[in-house]
Amino acid sequence: MTRYRSSLIPGLVLILIGGWLLAENLHVPLPGMDQMWPAFPLIIGVATFIRYFTEGRRDSGQVFVGVAAALVGAFFFLFTFGRLSWGQMEEYWPVFALIGGVAFLAQWAVAPSRRGLLIPALIGLAVGLAFLPSTLGLLNPAVAKQIRQLWPLALIAGGLMLLLSGFATRDN
Repeated sequence: MTRYRSSLIPGLVLILIGGWLLAENLHVPLPGMDQMWPAFPLIIGVATFIRYFTEGRRDSGQVFVGVAAALVGAFFFLFTFGRLSWGQMEEYWPVFALIGGVAFLAQWAVAPSRRGLLIPALIGLAVGLAFLPSTLGLLNPAVAKQIRQLWPLALIAGGLMLLLSGFATRDN
């Protein structure tokens, strides 16, 4: 079984590369590397996530890396295939906070005893959900201004949650 696990990812990578090269040799029209490079973080993410499950679910950090890399790769595909413009990146930066929040939430989901993971998960989700509508111009300008001024409250709340969880675990 260990031999199967160790050969799974390299085998899939060879099959993908071979299929790509075969399609090129047969003159099948394929997107160029300028469009396909986000496949690398996406594949690394999926492979890391699969490895977590095939190696006995020991390192929950693999879930974080897997989810984050896969989501970043998928997000970048929106730019390379023209759904979004690279010039819009300054409007979409909150997506990275959301990706971090989702990745921490996924890591916590496989290791619920690590409650501390909920703090960066909630901060990432809160920052992303608070700023994305603002950067996309979906909010009233007065509300957007308030968010830009008061967002450090999320950091203060996260710090208080850390302190309180530290005191709670110390007393037990």
